[in-house]
Amino acid sequence: MAMRTLWSPVNEFVTLRDAMDRLVSDSFINPRSMLGTMSNTAGLAANLYETPDSYIVQVSLPGVNPDAVQITVQGEVINIKGERPAPKHERAQQIWNGINFGPFEQTFSLPTAVEAENAQAMFEHGILSLTLPKVRNARAHTIKVTSGSAGSQPAIEQQSASQK
Repeated sequence: MAMRTLWSPVNEFVTLRDAMDRLVSDSFINPRSMLGTMSNTAGLAANLYETPDSYIVQVSLPGVNPDAVQITVQGEVINIKGERPAPKHERAQQIWNGINFGPFEQTFSLPTAVEAENAQAMFEHGILSLTLPKVRNARAHTIKVTSGSAGSQPAIEQQSASQK
């Protein structure tokens, strides 16, 4: 025996709980925005890599003239500014838009300071790649451990022995 279900407009109402669940899930911060702040609504697609001596930042900038990009580095903060020109289509009406055009600016924070004077920027196939050397004191250093012998005690121990 088949069960019949009648349509009712009451079933189409969204419960308060469903509405709140959607509000909260839509309100979570985009992980990409944790990298920095953006002046327009969508952030630039970016990757951050770390080597022992430097950071490598890649930013997707398709359709942007590399000469129109301004990069500022201060300490551990990078600021990228530019403009993506909007294409002009005569006698065409835009139906929808998924590409951001116009000026953009985004600031990224790195884990440590970098040497701005030794930074390098390369633009290829719409990808901006920045190589940012870490400041010398932020780089990892390896310290060799040697075994001590009676004649080569640390200065603190030798000093305390001479005071007695």
